[in-house]
Amino acid sequence: MILSIYHEVVKLTSQKKHYIMLIGFAFLMFLMVLVFRHIHDDLQKMSGNMVKGMPYFLSMLVNDPAKLCDGLMFARFSGFILFWVVMPIFSFMFAGESIASELQDGTLRVYLSRGYSRTRLVIAKFVSVFLIILFYTMVFAVLNMLVGITFFGLSKMQITLFMGAPGEVPSNVGLVSANKAIVSYYCAALYSAFALSATSSVSFLISAFVKRMSVAATGGMVFFFVSFILQFVFAQYAKEIEPFLITRVMDGYTQMFTIDAINWDSIIKSAAVMCLYWSVCITVPVMVLNIREY
Repeated sequence: MILSIYHEVVKLTSQKKHYIMLIGFAFLMFLMVLVFRHIHDDLQKMSGNMVKGMPYFLSMLVNDPAKLCDGLMFARFSGFILFWVVMPIFSFMFAGESIASELQDGTLRVYLSRGYSRTRLVIAKFVSVFLIILFYTMVFAVLNMLVGITFFGLSKMQITLFMGAPGEVPSNVGLVSANKAIVSYYCAALYSAFALSATSSVSFLISAFVKRMSVAATGGMVFFFVSFILQFVFAQYAKEIEPFLITRVMDGYTQMFTIDAINWDSIIKSAAVMCLYWSVCITVPVMVLNIREY
């Protein structure tokens, strides 16, 4: 199994889209530095006002509220866009091409003719997609923070800001130490990798039925945006299914950024929904590949 996963990872990493992804990330960092410089003053005022509204003993911990707008806030600010916009697109692409590309090229028939276990092949492909998502998520998280600290420095105290999902305002705004904020940042990045894996599993499922990876990737994106619209536009009409929406599961990473104890009940519930997505999106392709003739 390990050797099969290794071959699948090598196969996926040999694609030219990885260079496009790296160039896209570099371009995003360049734009975010420019944007953050322009809105730096506004963010400083915002952080200062929020600190003034905090309890007296918290505001006394910060000598200069403007310093709260530092490299770590930049990392959270740009990571917000990276997690909700950039990484989902590439995750759908990786998952969408896993099976569909070999159906399109005809190489899947060659593999199966050599007696490879179809169940083993599907699991190896799924795990390889997850490992690539995990790798890029953590690497980009590290580079994101390094860019932020290089250009904007690092404050000893951090404000829990820019932590929520799109359109949501954190309800427990407060101050935390830089060490706690950094740990929360990387825990959130790790959670993001698992959430993105669950999100992209939809494209993985579709890839077992179609012969074009673009169709599988597009199908996953459509599912993502429909979930997004249901959660943030028609939330009051989708209360029954909201806990199972993939965007709600992705929003679980906000639980890592809190001045209180982490809400593990919420994390566990999100993990259970992710396991549901993984189970369905692995089981169905296994069944399809074992039934169909190639």
